[in-house]
Amino acid sequence: MSALSGIRVVDIANFFAAPLVASLLGDFGAEVIKIEPPGGDRYRGTSLWPVIMRGKKSVTLDLSAPADCARLRELVATCDVVVENYSADWRQSRGLDWETLRAINPRLIMLSLSCFGQSGPYAGRPGNGSMGEAFAGLTHMTGPEDGAPVIPSVPLGDAVGALSAAFGVVAALYWRDAGGGTGQKIDATLYEPILQLMAPTLARWSPDNSPRRLGNRMPESFLRDIVLTADGRYLLIALSTRRKLEEFLAMVGAPADAVPETAAADWARTRTLGQAMAACEARGMLAMPVNAIDDLLADPHIAARGNLQHFTDPALGAFMLPAPTPALSATPGTIGWDAVAPGAHNSEILAGIAAEPAASRPD
Repeated sequence: MSALSGIRVVDIANFFAAPLVASLLGDFGAEVIKIEPPGGDRYRGTSLWPVIMRGKKSVTLDLSAPADCARLRELVATCDVVVENYSADWRQSRGLDWETLRAINPRLIMLSLSCFGQSGPYAGRPGNGSMGEAFAGLTHMTGPEDGAPVIPSVPLGDAVGALSAAFGVVAALYWRDAGGGTGQKIDATLYEPILQLMAPTLARWSPDNSPRRLGNRMPESFLRDIVLTADGRYLLIALSTRRKLEEFLAMVGAPADAVPETAAADWARTRTLGQAMAACEARGMLAMPVNAIDDLLADPHIAARGNLQHFTDPALGAFMLPAPTPALSATPGTIGWDAVAPGAHNSEILAGIAAEPAASRPD
């Protein structure tokens, strides 16, 4: 049995972050039903598709049609969780708003994931993870000290938002089932989890000392930088105490008053990555190669822990996905992949679901 066995999730979301929430729940055993338009999801055939469709069943419904919205409401009556990321007007116009669905299923957990939330002046403003990063101050703090802000080249805000929202769903399920509570609505955003990443920076703020971009440096670290080695590899060195910095400067033959970043760069350029790593590890100094994807594929630790799982698909070919995390000893997560066609599970899921009685339709 998996950790979320017996939990049924219906995923009516689009784009990346919200569908990823449902994927994460599916990794730990929830039955996840993906609602696609009759022609299939827009991301079918792209590299994002296995990320957001793994382990899910496919049901096709036209949510612009009242009859199919009625069928979805009937399906919601059998579910524990709804994951969505539409506007309030869209939900209201289709009878898929919280008030309507809660009346149908009082035990329902409804996750609404948006960039700015369901309340406040920016409620309803569209956005994605990159906008959440910029709004919450992370982009301002990222990049060279004397240059422009830098946008991360991975969907950081979307992924962090999905992880936070998935935690919220599990917490709501626990309160409902273990605490004797009811269903509830979850108002999750993409920018608020980024504020959690910004917590140390926010704690340093004062009216006369606003934190600024520092490149690779951090105020709490004595040395935190990336250096280039003699064989063209990059190495991260992170020293968090003065004692470790003093030991490092002595190791590289630099004076005690040397600029740490300069001393590290001068030392690294005369040594291979292996030599530099060995020297740091022998003295208990934190250092790590800056791995590319090819490096991950060859790394024995990645292989030993099964961090990368490989799949094949008739349309996508070979691809890999990260294994579910964290690793639970009794109920570990698993990734399921089946190249299901749009609507492949219509008969299984929709069997017995009749058109919604007129009495339960919203006015």
